[in-house]
Amino acid sequence: MEDCLTITRVYIDNFRCFTNFEVQPNHVNLLIGNNGAGKSNFIDTIRRVIGLSSIGEVVGSQFPPNSLTRWDSRTTQRIELDVGRPGGIYHYVLELSHDLKLDTVTLQRELVQYESRTVFLYDNGTVHLYNNEGRLGTQFPFRGTRSFLPQVQARPENTLLTAFLESLRQIRILKLDPGRIRSESELESDSLSADGSNFASWYRHLSQERPEDLAKLFGRLSDILPGFRSLRSTGRSGQKRLMAVFGFGEPESTYEVDFDDLSDGERATMVLYCILMDVEGRPRLCFLDEPENFVGLQLIQPWLVELADAIRDNGQLFLISHNSEVIDYLAADCSLLFERLGGGPVRARVNPFDRDKGLKASEIIERGLLGAD
Repeated sequence: MEDCLTITRVYIDNFRCFTNFEVQPNHVNLLIGNNGAGKSNFIDTIRRVIGLSSIGEVVGSQFPPNSLTRWDSRTTQRIELDVGRPGGIYHYVLELSHDLKLDTVTLQRELVQYESRTVFLYDNGTVHLYNNEGRLGTQFPFRGTRSFLPQVQARPENTLLTAFLESLRQIRILKLDPGRIRSESELESDSLSADGSNFASWYRHLSQERPEDLAKLFGRLSDILPGFRSLRSTGRSGQKRLMAVFGFGEPESTYEVDFDDLSDGERATMVLYCILMDVEGRPRLCFLDEPENFVGLQLIQPWLVELADAIRDNGQLFLISHNSEVIDYLAADCSLLFERLGGGPVRARVNPFDRDKGLKASEIIERGLLGAD
């Protein structure tokens, strides 16, 4: 099984409610805290960095002027990621400069280092390309409205940089909205959108790439969804519809249900178990924002147990949850309590639960016993 990048450090400064914020996560991370404490903003920061550096989004769309911290007069934002892989650590730095009079934002500096040697640098309008050994190859002017990184072509001399970029593209960041998922798909997609809306296209890709794992997927779903038998895409080679096959009776009679006609809970459950199948087949770095929404309590724990077990040895999980079963199961790993004392900047406390109280983690939260040290 191939190895997965893991984020070992995140630094965020002057982005929304984050000022001089730093956290060093573990392999499995439970993100907890009151509403408005910064949990979803933390995940959104990572999503925006990926959109800029590996997908090619415009700087202004990812970091508009209103993303600056409201109480901070500075106009420069800085985000840093330390990302581990077998053999070494990547260090990524993003610096953005805002012009509040013109209502514009410009990429000021973008840096990728591997084990302290530079493999890419954009600085004040100039791209500097380095080889795997950290030697400068070429440099040229480039406008700071986008990152140049998505345009980097894979070559033997830049395998360290392109491996980093490809790993960023494989990160899963999800806050499911099953009501937006439709059964139609024009093409296959190798990535699942954050809200799951392109699930039909992603499932087409997943089923073609991993047909040997479909029997296990369908078996799991049949154990928790009464009468479920399989998923299949029907139609022409281009336009297809995703259908769920159910069966009942003796001898069995089967019938198909358009994915659009399933309940939100059924759709969410199928998406979550496909995510589990994906993670088990390839180590992943996953950010999941309240995955238990729309799913019954009796369904979320077995899925969570299998997901966490698959990721602990090879991969990384960041999960936001207010569900007591999820909290109690993951609290034994690494808990990150997000707090904004007095409405100020976000701070994260690691493993805040006092086990000497003899209470479950969820009970400590419910009783308001997570006061500041």
